[in-house]
Amino acid sequence: MESDLYLVLGCVLGTFSITRVASALADGRAPIFALIMLIVSGGLVGYAYHLEPGGLTFDDVPRAFAAVIGRIIN
Repeated sequence: MESDLYLVLGCVLGTFSITRVASALADGRAPIFALIMLIVSGGLVGYAYHLEPGGLTFDDVPRAFAAVIGRIIN
């Protein structure tokens, strides 16, 4: 269950960081903070992959989102 949380956090941070990189490049700024966020999100996804005994597949991502949202709601 812990790996689900890391996977979801990594996916959400990765999505936000990609949009921040695009925004910074469009404004002509250096996307330093966004790139740091992208590295952290990749580390979270990699750590989640490492925690799962059989690894993760793309089919595990929606299940992880549902499990984390279910844990938050209950």
